[in-house]
Amino acid sequence: MQVVFCLGGDVFGLSRVAFVPLLMIATCSQNETPATDVATPVAAAAPVMVDNPSKVGECAERTIASISTRMNDRLPARQPKPAKDGGSFVQYTNKTTQVSYEWSAALAHSNVGDRVRICLVSIPKDCPPGDDRGRVYETTNLRTNEAWTMPDDPHTCGGA
Repeated sequence: MQVVFCLGGDVFGLSRVAFVPLLMIATCSQNETPATDVATPVAAAAPVMVDNPSKVGECAERTIASISTRMNDRLPARQPKPAKDGGSFVQYTNKTTQVSYEWSAALAHSNVGDRVRICLVSIPKDCPPGDDRGRVYETTNLRTNEAWTMPDDPHTCGGA
């Protein structure tokens, strides 16, 4: 693109020597693609919905059947002291479970009967045949929009 400047004398108090490069910079920067800002929302890819997630990235909708600590006590609404933390446990109506050694605020804010989207985020490698433990799921409560990430078992495959 060729730009012809017909400027005489000073423009905005600047000599032609200073004004032309500034004009070129301003013109060129208007044609550049704006930088992506961290605060700029980026459309997330739609989750791959399936009946039973078996590949990383696949998701399913479930209904919460029970919420408790790992020891089957009532999950407290507030974070317990470390010595009294019984972890978190959730079971869905299809018998899928998630468990953690730590208390989960997002799970504590959930109720039996809430619908969730559960997405497989990792699968352990080099597992003995038939030992599927240790799959990690990120779950979003569709009522509260809060999320938690937990494995399906307190032990990974080949473990205790």
